[in-house]
Amino acid sequence: MTIIIKRMRYKYFLFDWDGSLADTLPIWFEGFKKVFAKHGIVVTNEIIAKEVIGDWQGPERLGVTNSEAFFEELEAEVFDKLNAVKLNPGVLELLKRIKTDGGKIAVVTASRKRWVKTALRNNGLRDLVDVFLGKEDVEFVKPHPEAIEKALRLMGGKPEEALMVGDNGKDIVAGRRAEVKTGLYFPKRYEEFYKRETQLSFGATYVIEDFGEMEKILA
Repeated sequence: MTIIIKRMRYKYFLFDWDGSLADTLPIWFEGFKKVFAKHGIVVTNEIIAKEVIGDWQGPERLGVTNSEAFFEELEAEVFDKLNAVKLNPGVLELLKRIKTDGGKIAVVTASRKRWVKTALRNNGLRDLVDVFLGKEDVEFVKPHPEAIEKALRLMGGKPEEALMVGDNGKDIVAGRRAEVKTGLYFPKRYEEFYKRETQLSFGATYVIEDFGEMEKILA
């Protein structure tokens, strides 16, 4: 895939990791189902998408009594798979082009950084990413805008120069609250995990089915 970006509309690019840059949704949804089942709780993809993904209080709302133990079990279930995960199609080409054209890149995730950093390195992104923020770097995770605002400060950027790209409503709401433009990554295969009408209702500036499409958005 060839991506050409000229006279970029944005200078600062903030990306969610799970389900956005990285193809982790199947890992997380399967992992959550297995660990919830151990706690006697049956969850569907719809429930996971709405109540659990990116939400550290989600398991407690669904009846888990020991949240810390739950996430330890979840980490044991998914950790090796997360380390071996591949990028979504077109990601590496896009990020290389952004850097070539003088843009700056942040990865802003609600996950613990140790769940991400090995895959970030293995997929050749470590030298492309200017700022990497995880759960431990902020007091409030998305949809609070803190991580986006902090990443922009660290990169020296302004909201009007920035684009936040993510795969769910928390990313889009956080972007709006930080007053940056937003892109919803929603390929057709994600309809297995998210309802289309729900995804579109978040009001992202752009809907991206393929990262190759960002050539049109950014030029």
